[in-house]
Amino acid sequence: MTTGQNGMKVSVRSIASTQLVELDDLVRQLDRDAGYRWLEPAEIPTVIPEALRRKFTSALLMWERTSTGGTYLICNGIRLDHPANALDQEPFGVVVHTSGPSPAGVLIHHGGWTDRTVTIAPAIRSVLESTSVGNYFPLGEVPSSSGGALSDLKETSHHGAFRAVVRVLLSESA
Repeated sequence: MTTGQNGMKVSVRSIASTQLVELDDLVRQLDRDAGYRWLEPAEIPTVIPEALRRKFTSALLMWERTSTGGTYLICNGIRLDHPANALDQEPFGVVVHTSGPSPAGVLIHHGGWTDRTVTIAPAIRSVLESTSVGNYFPLGEVPSSSGGALSDLKETSHHGAFRAVVRVLLSESA
């Protein structure tokens, strides 16, 4: 794990052959060049460690095609931080080339983008743990649809997570 700007911690995750197939299949299902959609728990990529996936209250898949035909694929996991009574974002990202996914991706902990962590009232925590309302928290930040164009997320913390992961992926490939 490396520590970058603003205390952001980046873990490079090797991707197993079965996970490479899973990510490639996921990209083949995308219906637009740049977009997002909320994932069901069973759809969260298995390259994200199981212990972390279990902590996610929700996860937002975001993607954008590259000029070379590849795809930046980012899964922004929303984790309930019990001690802090907060929702925290932990995105994983990988480049999926036309020949298949990169053999490694990155997981960002303690990112530095605006509103990465949102404090919640203790009374709201139990609701977030038992429903999918966490997908839309904070309510004004994310479109109410289950998916759409990536441009719909401009100026949101999710877009900040997307851009942070893409910057790391670009620096890893340099």
